Amino acid sequence: MPILDATRDSGLPFVIRAPLCVLLGVLVLTAGTHLDFRQPFIGYGIGGAFLLCVAAGLARKRIVTLAVMGVVLTAWVVWGRYEDLAALLVQVIGGFGLASLLLLSCVVIWNGREREAAAYQALLPSIVLGFLVLGAQYSLNMASLLHPKTLDSYAFAFDGSLGFEPSFVLGRFLNSRSWLFPFVKVSYEGILLAMAALYAGFMRRRDKPIWEIIEVLFASAMIGYAFFSIFPVCGPRYAFGRDFPDVIVSYAALHQFVPGRVPVAPVFPRNGVPSLHLTWALLIWLNTRSLPRWARLAALALVLATVFDTLASGEHYLFDLVVALPFTLWMQALMARTVSIRERRRWLPAVCGCVMFLAWLVIGRFGFQLMMIDRSLPWLLVASSSIVSIVWALVLPALIPEMERTAGQGLRVMTAAVGGP
Repeated sequence: MPILDATRDSGLPFVIRAPLCVLLGVLVLTAGTHLDFRQPFIGYGIGGAFLLCVAAGLARKRIVTLAVMGVVLTAWVVWGRYEDLAALLVQVIGGFGLASLLLLSCVVIWNGREREAAAYQALLPSIVLGFLVLGAQYSLNMASLLHPKTLDSYAFAFDGSLGFEPSFVLGRFLNSRSWLFPFVKVSYEGILLAMAALYAGFMRRRDKPIWEIIEVLFASAMIGYAFFSIFPVCGPRYAFGRDFPDVIVSYAALHQFVPGRVPVAPVFPRNGVPSLHLTWALLIWLNTRSLPRWARLAALALVLATVFDTLASGEHYLFDLVVALPFTLWMQALMARTVSIRERRRWLPAVCGCVMFLAWLVIGRFGFQLMMIDRSLPWLLVASSSIVSIVWALVLPALIPEMERTAGQGLRVMTAAVGGP
């Protein structure tokens, strides 16, 4: 199939199609100039279009064209802004994402949506993903402006009530093994590519864009952003600065600790409670049902890596991750489309997930002295909340019909993934 077939009628005259394609090219070059593709949210977010473009099943000529355009736009993005290999990876993926957006757009404009159904199916979610990611990147600063002081000390205190500080322990472990840094950086920042990969896994199963996948990922983001202003936390890496991860506070000394609001520079985003990174990783894993076994295992590996990455890097406290589990149950049940919200198996887990999530916010803000009565109490709450959230989420109705499978298969998948019988 030719890349742009002049013999086909897209419904638009040539004098409109040609200028539109040229205008898109100018816009792409402008984006490559003014957007900082070294920022993972931008590079990986726009780079997700490349995965969707490949999943659309392009003809060989278009793949070659995409490769050439990707190299050119990557050079345009990187020129004069090279920092290191980690940043270069983000820029390369972002450059190929820009190339994918340009190619898909021009093909649809030139040949028509009806004749380019596969390209159109990949184009729309790619555009939405890019715009939502860019909006998220810049909206994070709003919570910082609204809350010059954070509740980091409360999250720190809850972690300490467990008998140790998980993020500090793993932070010291990571610092003693510097060779792990590149892997942690890529796996932590590449969550947006995992979102695109999830969408790509189901593209061939529907003739139209699968908006439900995008909705569940970004509904959780928007609701999570709202709670960033209710329980603003930056993470120990930012709240403790150079003292992270070397601070050691004994359990005995913690009894005298009085948590309070602490000032943190506005440049650091308030994105702690809940942890959206873990929420997204869990949602990706939960929705790989009916995908091949290797995809489910890869998604589970992403969840485990995200737990380690968020703690060891100092981006989150364990409290942030614990709260993310019932939040994920709430989001998954709320957005499932295979059964009505009036059915008990959907509304009940949604309500329970929401109640557990809100209860954790109250515990984190006002329950420190109660947690310090006995070390077993916070452990009991963490274990019960986490087990209920994960097990219930695994047996929820599928998000969309294309993901349906027999009830209970989620438990068998989890058992097999961890090497059980």
